Amino acid sequence: MKHLIIIGLAFCLSQPAFAFTDFMTSEMVPPPQSEIDKVLADPDCELFNGNPANGAWEGTTLSSNVRIHIIPCFAGAYNLMSKVLLERRDNESDTSTFDTLTFADYSSDHGWIGTDMLTNAFINPETGYLAHFHKGRGLGDCGATGSWKWTGYLFSMVDYYVEEECNGRLPDEWPAVYINASLQPDQSADASDSAPTRDCSVAPYCEDRRYFKDFLVSCRAPENDGSRFCSANAYVHDADAPAGFDYQLRVSRERRDAPLRISMIAVFELMNRSKPMEITIDGEQVAFLSPAEIETHQSMNDYFVGPQDKTDEIIEAMRAGTEMKIAYTGDSGRRQTVPFSLSGLTASLLWMQENAGN
Repeated sequence: MKHLIIIGLAFCLSQPAFAFTDFMTSEMVPPPQSEIDKVLADPDCELFNGNPANGAWEGTTLSSNVRIHIIPCFAGAYNLMSKVLLERRDNESDTSTFDTLTFADYSSDHGWIGTDMLTNAFINPETGYLAHFHKGRGLGDCGATGSWKWTGYLFSMVDYYVEEECNGRLPDEWPAVYINASLQPDQSADASDSAPTRDCSVAPYCEDRRYFKDFLVSCRAPENDGSRFCSANAYVHDADAPAGFDYQLRVSRERRDAPLRISMIAVFELMNRSKPMEITIDGEQVAFLSPAEIETHQSMNDYFVGPQDKTDEIIEAMRAGTEMKIAYTGDSGRRQTVPFSLSGLTASLLWMQENAGN
C-alpha cells in the first residue's frame, strides 16, 4: 500500500502546472447562453428578434481578468436598453463569474436612483469609458447622458447630464448634475503634437448632425472598418406626446456602398401586420405593399419597406416630390394616413453620402 501511495504522489507531482488563459490573448466571445437567459428573464426585457447575442451583443476586454458584456434587453423606437455583465476570473482558474452591474440615474422628480439598465450604451475599449445616452425623444434634444470609467475593479461615474425640457439643445449643451473633474478624459494631443483621438464615450458621441429644412440627418461614430450608419429623418411633431412626435420617417444606410432603406416608426398607433400599406407622393400612388413586403426586424413599431427594388423606386419619387403620405391600418382597426414633408430630403441624402465613410 505504501508503494502505491508513493507512485500516486509521484504521478501528481509530475503533472504540468495549470495554465491560466489570459483574456488579453484569447478571443472575445459572448457570455454562455445560460447567462444571457438570466438577462432576458427580467420582465422588463422585451426584445422581438430573438437572441441578442446574434449581432447585437457587444463585448470588450478590460484586463487579463475582466471583460464587459453589453446585452440588449429592450428595443424601442429610438432607444436600445441593455444590461451590463461583468465577467471575472482569478489567476488560478478558467471559470468565469458574471455579475449584472447597477448604475446611478437621475431625475428632478426622484433624485438619484439605481438602475441595472443603460440606454444606447457604448464603451471605448482604449480608455475604459462607458457611456449612456437616453433620448427623451427621437431628436435627441432631451433626456439623460452619463459616463463611467473603469478604475481596475469597478466603474466610477465621470459625469452626468440631464435635460428634461425638449428645447432643441444637443447633449453637449445640457446642464450637468454631476462632474468628477479627476476622471475627465484627457483630450489633449500627445507628445508628437498629433491630433487628439475623439472619445466617442462622451457627448456628442462622435455623431455628426445637420438640419436641412424639415429633415434631421446624422451619421454615427465610425465602425472599425471606417463605415458609418447614417440616416435622414422627418417627423410628425406632437408637443403633447412624451417623445415629442407621433411618427418618424427614416431613410438610412449602413455604410456608403450599402443600399438605402425606408422605414416609418409609429409611436402610439401600431400597425396591423396582416394589412397592406400604401405610399403616395403628391397624391400619386408609388407603392402598395403587402404584409409580406413590410419588415419589422429592428422593433415592433419600426416598419421597413422590404423589397429593395420598390425602395429604390420610392426614393426616386421622394427626391422629386414635396409630400409623402403613408396609409396603414392600425391595431385598433382604424385607417391611418400619415403625412411627411419631403423638403430638405435631397440635401440630406447628399450630406449623408459625403459623410458615410467607407
